[in-house]
Amino acid sequence: MTTAIIAILIFALLVSVHEFGHFITAKLSGMYVEEFSIGMGPQLVSKRVGETRYTLRALPLGGYVRVLGEDIGEEERSGIEPVQVPEHRRYQNRPVWQRMIFAAAGSIMNMLTAVVIFSVMFMVLGVAVPIENPDTTISALVEEGPAYNAGVEPGDKFIAIDGTPVETWEEMNAIIMEASTEDVLTVTVERESENAEAEVFDVQIQPMMSEDGSRVLLGIYGQTAERQAVNPIKAIGLGALNTWETTVMMADVLGDLFTGQINIMDEEEGLTGPVVIVQIIDESAKAGWVYVFNLAALLSINLGVINILPIPALDGCKLVFLMYEALRGKPVAPEKEGMLNMIGFMLLMGLIVVVTYKDIMRLFF
Repeated sequence: MTTAIIAILIFALLVSVHEFGHFITAKLSGMYVEEFSIGMGPQLVSKRVGETRYTLRALPLGGYVRVLGEDIGEEERSGIEPVQVPEHRRYQNRPVWQRMIFAAAGSIMNMLTAVVIFSVMFMVLGVAVPIENPDTTISALVEEGPAYNAGVEPGDKFIAIDGTPVETWEEMNAIIMEASTEDVLTVTVERESENAEAEVFDVQIQPMMSEDGSRVLLGIYGQTAERQAVNPIKAIGLGALNTWETTVMMADVLGDLFTGQINIMDEEEGLTGPVVIVQIIDESAKAGWVYVFNLAALLSINLGVINILPIPALDGCKLVFLMYEALRGKPVAPEKEGMLNMIGFMLLMGLIVVVTYKDIMRLFF
């Protein structure tokens, strides 16, 4: 239940941010905004403020901003009473450049949201800075590994191996690399205690060989980096850089999907639907809130990238039509644009159904 609530909140937030981008640019450019809706399907709550109706609908997987004149003929088809407003406030009568900003604003807001989330995470958590020569404190262990089975715990510090003192990870690793898997190492361990002096004791550890046979291992990890605080300006810069690098990576993956280098239905690298996304949110919530916020930023970037693609029914296709209008001097025929968007929408819905079916079969069968 908790996972479902978190998933709904994340989806609702990202959709709200996306649609707010369209909404605020429409308002600033003087367009007449008839409705700002969060969610799709049956209406739950609706309130008119000024000329705009704000609506909350049952399905939190979408939303929309309805601008007067954006869909020519909508009033006649839906039976809505025509609104008497100045002609210059209708969507089709605004300058092309304003309509282009309106179309791109949703994706831009998703990118800015990712920058904000990443920036806050950097300000709160700091950044990881490599430690040049870490000491022998154990930060993590391989479960059921040699050191784990010998009773070593995270936070323990190795101070000697077979009587040879070690102070750095490099010194310790040199001794381990010279050992044999047939040897049993006597490791002197120092364990801190909150209520008493540090405890020093010996443990017997038999090394194991790595899977590729190239290294001798004890199944231990050291602290190779430490967190350092950053000021807000640097955090914003790092947030923007992280957003850009993630966007480029997602664009590369999408390119591989469209060119066939990655199979869309591949279980590991292919497309995933809401079912798997909810599962990932569940795993992130169990790992900690940091992972939930990081996932929200990644999903926001994903939503922004997907929507800016030149696919019918998405914002990117609308941008293509507007670029064509700017070059040609007149818009594409509304019936042709509407037909193409309808076909695109049906294909997208079909793809979502297929991907969701694939995800369900993978998870439950």
